[in-house]
Amino acid sequence: MPCTSDCDDAAAAPVRAAILLPAGRSRVWQERAALALDGLPGVQCRIVRVRAAPREHDAQWRRWAAAHPELQELRVDDESDAAAPADAADARDAAGVWDVVIDLADVADPAPWRARSRFGVWQPLDAQGLHLAAPYAGHASIVSGRGGELTLVRDGATALETMRYYADPDYPRALGRAYLGLLYLLAAGLLELVHGGEPAAAAFVAQAPRSRWRRVAAGLRGRWRSQLRRWRGQWLSESWMIGVVDAPIEQTLQGRFAERIRWLGGRDALQYRADPFGLPGEDRLLYCETYDYRDGIGRLERLRLDADGAVAQADPAGPQRPGHVSYPYVFEHAGRTYAIPETAQRRCCELYEIDAHGRWRFVATLLDDVAAADASLFAWEGRFWLAYTDLSWGAFDNLCLSYADDLRGPWRRHARHPVKLDHRSSRPAGTPFVHDGALYRPAQDCTGGYGQAVALNRVRLCTPQRYREEVVTHCRPDPRGRNPHGLHTVSAWGARTLVDGKRYVFNLHELGRKLRRRYGAAAQTVGV
Repeated sequence: MPCTSDCDDAAAAPVRAAILLPAGRSRVWQERAALALDGLPGVQCRIVRVRAAPREHDAQWRRWAAAHPELQELRVDDESDAAAPADAADARDAAGVWDVVIDLADVADPAPWRARSRFGVWQPLDAQGLHLAAPYAGHASIVSGRGGELTLVRDGATALETMRYYADPDYPRALGRAYLGLLYLLAAGLLELVHGGEPAAAAFVAQAPRSRWRRVAAGLRGRWRSQLRRWRGQWLSESWMIGVVDAPIEQTLQGRFAERIRWLGGRDALQYRADPFGLPGEDRLLYCETYDYRDGIGRLERLRLDADGAVAQADPAGPQRPGHVSYPYVFEHAGRTYAIPETAQRRCCELYEIDAHGRWRFVATLLDDVAAADASLFAWEGRFWLAYTDLSWGAFDNLCLSYADDLRGPWRRHARHPVKLDHRSSRPAGTPFVHDGALYRPAQDCTGGYGQAVALNRVRLCTPQRYREEVVTHCRPDPRGRNPHGLHTVSAWGARTLVDGKRYVFNLHELGRKLRRRYGAAAQTVGV
């Protein structure tokens, strides 16, 4: 059954927001964000034109801005409130106070607006305190290789919401991601007010800004990091391997977990295995993805281990559908065994029941027309929840939620979509579990690339309208072990835990496929 949106619980009185935009000349991203917020359920917006803070734009920034669609300048009418806030009497409600003022213009002095806002003046700032409208916003964090970072800051001192996104360290290549993600940041804060809460607050401490020459040097280092990543992607391949830890999943909360992994088998030049999930009640049967280097397609297998814990038998499993299939999320409910394989390539998320003979029977479509990656189901406070990454938002930097009262549906989308944007702890990475009354959710840490480690999040709040979680620890690969370059699944298997680890290898089969694809694309470009 397809997933629907649920906005029935919006507050009776709408949240009134003043959106400050530049007078005279504005940029595409500013106008687009204001229009999108105006359509947010439970929010009434008023665009107010103001004088933005003067900025010096050097030649390099002007070249980048001219080439980027989101930074194109637009001429706008100055008819709303382009003078001073004190003269903007018609830009206020009857009580003379807005619920919130959102400054997308980077006004020179936001203080006069604070007196007219119950929840202060909100501004999108980077880690160095630069407004998103300023040249080189986000530059320092992007070129460092850690990804981009943008924080919604109240009155210049309080961090309300933060988004962190994977970014190419070559700054011009990553320039547009912050503008596209800005709507998430603003909507997250506004929807907290709509549903009767307040955004989480923490002190905002900006890093020291860099001088021009230090920025130039950091930019060159970022280009070098970017080139190294491209070379690695062109010439090396990921080789994943399944492992077992003889301890329950709760012990992932303790340190030195990776040193206890017992890896199953060796490397294969034709394929690798990843995404392991054990069959409930069985200590030798598990499901996994088997990826074929020759065609780049993943398929599901059922593995049987022998008495020594080695793979004794491997059989095809799961739905026999065209395209890539992976992440066979296996779980038990009401005495029955179910699985949710990842079929994001087909833009659907399906539920199957596995019988005693290992046959898979289709039960229901949980999500339709959604490219849901690594969907992981858990039960919490009387509801079923489905956590996944929506590939239309990004490959691994967003967390989305849907919920239902019945396993078969109907499934409803969370009021916030996505509920989180953070490439360090969003994409699901195994079985959510409860320990000492608290819910924990494993997620991938993709700070510098896909599947580097597993972040364990403690869920603080999970309702149809609101969601909060925080990272409490990490499961990182053993740098001296057989798979030192990644770890991206931890799944519960009774008194044991299944994991997978990664090493970068040189694989001729995948290299040949990459070269053929690259040659084919080049041939099409020149008309061969």
